[in-house]
Amino acid sequence: MVSTHETFRIKIAARRQITLPEQLLELLRIDEGDTLEICVDRNVISGGCGLKLMPTSLFDEALMARLREREREIALGSGIKVNDAEELAVKLGRKPVLATSGV
Repeated sequence: MVSTHETFRIKIAARRQITLPEQLLELLRIDEGDTLEICVDRNVISGGCGLKLMPTSLFDEALMARLREREREIALGSGIKVNDAEELAVKLGRKPVLATSGV
């Protein structure tokens, strides 16, 4: 598995606005209108990911019920135990997606 480590400096402008570098958007596979989720642990950014959100009005009731059940399981600490991204991809039945820096 290819591992990529990139560092970005992002200035906070007036009214807490930021501009994300194009390379960062490409690495996270996000565009204008998408959501950037950032995890903070003891005043340090410990993780994050780009999210492409969609309205729940597009989901049928069976899927919504399954999503609510999964959220409950996660809140109770139930999750998928894995050692790395490749193992997670296998358990989810997906091919791993590798981030590239375009360099």
